[in-house]
Amino acid sequence: MKANNSILRLRSAAFCCALLLLAFVAKDARAETGADAWLRYAPLDKNAAQKYADFPVSVVMFGDSPVLDSAKGELIRGVSRMLGRTLRGEKTLPRENAIILGTFSAIQPASANLLARIDLPTDGFLLARERVRGCECLVVTAKTERGVLYGVFALLSKIARGESLSNLRETQQPSASIRWVDQWDNLDGRIERGYAGQSIFFENGNVRADLTRAGEYARLLASIGINGCAINNVNANPRVLEDDFLPQLARVADAFRPWGVRLSISVDLSSPKVIGGLDTFDPADPRVAEWWKKKFDELYTLIPDFAGVVVKADSEGRLGPATYGRTPADAANVIARALAPYSGIVFYRAFVYNHHLDWTNQKNDRARAAYDIFHPLDGKFDDNVIVQIKHGPIDFQVREPVSPLFSALEKRMKQSNCKSHRNIPASSGICVFFRRCGSKFSISICTQASIPRP
Repeated sequence: MKANNSILRLRSAAFCCALLLLAFVAKDARAETGADAWLRYAPLDKNAAQKYADFPVSVVMFGDSPVLDSAKGELIRGVSRMLGRTLRGEKTLPRENAIILGTFSAIQPASANLLARIDLPTDGFLLARERVRGCECLVVTAKTERGVLYGVFALLSKIARGESLSNLRETQQPSASIRWVDQWDNLDGRIERGYAGQSIFFENGNVRADLTRAGEYARLLASIGINGCAINNVNANPRVLEDDFLPQLARVADAFRPWGVRLSISVDLSSPKVIGGLDTFDPADPRVAEWWKKKFDELYTLIPDFAGVVVKADSEGRLGPATYGRTPADAANVIARALAPYSGIVFYRAFVYNHHLDWTNQKNDRARAAYDIFHPLDGKFDDNVIVQIKHGPIDFQVREPVSPLFSALEKRMKQSNCKSHRNIPASSGICVFFRRCGSKFSISICTQASIPRP
């Protein structure tokens, strides 16, 4: 009996140890959810941290804005977590090694010689170790505040990888000025083809009351250089343009703005009729053009940095210009002209087809539909219209052969000696291809591009 009691006590002890082990494992699992992605800023080991023994102890920010505040806050947070040091914020250059943040124009008085030797486009940035007023400083600077933010993320990425900063002098610039990501969130909170929970933007037909996660998402987008986000499903609910919904969109824009991410939405081409009270949405009707103009005037009053819209029409049951015998160029341009005074952009999807096509009819060529519809319209879109295509001609066909429209674009570009850029990574699963002839340009969107590791 005593032996049995001893065995029971041993089993009980083992059971308690197992519970404690499971508790610790569960705690660790909860701590590392993946939500932070590369921004978790894990502490460096002692050997890696030793490289930063002379790292500055203070940060000086030239300028004052939400984006610059984000850059400074991110730098302090990242250094604290990775190196275990708390940077001291200063308003003027101290007599010690420091990190200097600010745009070219703001820090020019402090380091004129440094800035005289560089020339960067919008959102490009410079990381440099420079002697400023007798002190060794790390300088993060750019033409724009958003470029400064990108520079801070790049600096933190170097620290996370344990790279040396002793001879740092590096410039980076985005290959594309328009770097958007499209969400497929529905207003009821569901996400089309979404597998990770409910929308962080919408619930019950409205914008969520708590947009904390939307701000965290904008931070993540900014960390990889994304500067725009269309937050709703391309199969758009016209409600997003109703008068009472626009102030709700402004709240999302407010959550994005500190991270340099501009709000975009998908719109339904039939909105002038469905919610606008007109008897038509014909893009050639002057009343429709006026409706779009007034709607965007109202929207930009609430969101001055609104980026633009995405349009899906005449595809998979969506109403479009074909209803009135008009072309995609007619539809895109009527919206583009309403956005043009504000430098807004229209992404018009070329993925247009009748999803009820009889596949046994050999004359029905869904894969060629985009080419047949859009190739004759080359040059007829306004300058602020971007034709958006998928990499492959069939839905989710992300390998060769590529879309015939994409191939035709490359061929025509070579024939006309137009300026171009190659396919370049833009965001997860997205790449772009530029073509510019004079004032006309187009950008193609494709899938399965990789992101350089931060």
